[in-house]
Amino acid sequence: MLGNILLILTAIVSVGFFSISASPMPGGDRGVGHALAFVVCGAGVLLSSGLLVWNLAANHRLDWLTTNNWLIFLGWATIVFAIVMCANFKTGREPGTFPEFLRWLAVAKAHFGLILLMLGAAFWLINFQNAEGVAPNFVQIPMKTGLMVSILISLGMLFGLLRASTKQAAARQEYYKNQNDEQHNKHLTWIAQQKPTDPIVNILALTGRYHDTDVRDSAIAKVKSHPDWEAKMIELLSETEWDTEVYTFIDGNTVDHPELFVEPIKISLRRVAGAIKKRIKNANNLHPLEFEHFSLERCLRAIDDQFSKVPGADFRSEVQAIRTALDTRKPEGFEKVKLSLTPVVDAWLKAHR
Repeated sequence: MLGNILLILTAIVSVGFFSISASPMPGGDRGVGHALAFVVCGAGVLLSSGLLVWNLAANHRLDWLTTNNWLIFLGWATIVFAIVMCANFKTGREPGTFPEFLRWLAVAKAHFGLILLMLGAAFWLINFQNAEGVAPNFVQIPMKTGLMVSILISLGMLFGLLRASTKQAAARQEYYKNQNDEQHNKHLTWIAQQKPTDPIVNILALTGRYHDTDVRDSAIAKVKSHPDWEAKMIELLSETEWDTEVYTFIDGNTVDHPELFVEPIKISLRRVAGAIKKRIKNANNLHPLEFEHFSLERCLRAIDDQFSKVPGADFRSEVQAIRTALDTRKPEGFEKVKLSLTPVVDAWLKAHR
């Protein structure tokens, strides 16, 4: 009794699934309903057919085929996958991506044939098959033929999906390469357009260690073409909030007079500490990367590389001020936010005890 109920249920949801998959996706809100119906009916096919096969195996109607439940499950999964994929296969897919025979099978509505073979065999096995007996040839041959076709469809689909994924990955890679090339050329053009009268802050961000070598070298050369480039960077550190651009430059690029930068860097760090404290105190939102834009990791690295070597230079009190600012009481609801800058500062202070 239960087997026949599952048989009828599988037939009903399969018809609904085929009907939905055959109709084009409508636009607007109707498209959402169409997609939901597709998912529900697809899940119905999986569930009802899975229960049907389970019922057959539990009642030993498939013992003539195999007593290995894993093989039964694998065979069922292959057939259902082939039915679902064939029903949803669009004949207008990109040529050359999927094997041609899949288009032929989709046009021929092979999924109807597969579900009919499955349901017809199940009907016989439920109502006429003895547990000890062997299914007759008119049951065995269609079942095995359907399984072979399902394996062929499944392998073709998997091959096509793999090929489509590879093509998409190659297309994305080409897109990003073109984007990077375009940005690279824009950087070089921008640097070339800079005049001696233009602020050097315009190109300091392009002097960082992570830029392409030719972009970085061009930007550095343009910066150093200003006769007073060090004085201008010192001014940015001391009097403006463009100090992060200077951090980008000094991280990996040496200056001619590092002793002149010691006090301006300290002023800059104290200003950053004040900005962090104010931001935390007045924040209505905090996230772990909140203070990454200050580029303090670059500054601390630059201090270690060239400015701590200046006789008498000591930046510990300024960095400690930043650490104290990071401990400012966070607003309610954000107490557990762990700022990414904190371990960076802690590591520096530990290394400079």
